[in-house]
Amino acid sequence: MPNFSQLVPARSDSPRTGRRRLSADGRFLNLPNEPVPGEIEPWQAVAPVRPDTAHSRSLRFLDAAGELLAAVAIIGGGMVLTGLAILF
Repeated sequence: MPNFSQLVPARSDSPRTGRRRLSADGRFLNLPNEPVPGEIEPWQAVAPVRPDTAHSRSLRFLDAAGELLAAVAIIGGGMVLTGLAILF
């Protein structure tokens, strides 16, 4: 009966490194870094690329209009509260 608690030595073609050599040609193992279709470029990973369409422009306009409306409400509310505080 075999003893399964002992490690089994791995077979290799090279007794020095213990690694098997691939059957592929060595010239094709280290290929240059060529661009892969659909892969992003390094500058795209750090710089936002916003599309310039009517839909994206309208969203930016609504965002800016909402910020302006919020600023007017905050400043106007502060002025009204200051005016009320002076009356009392």
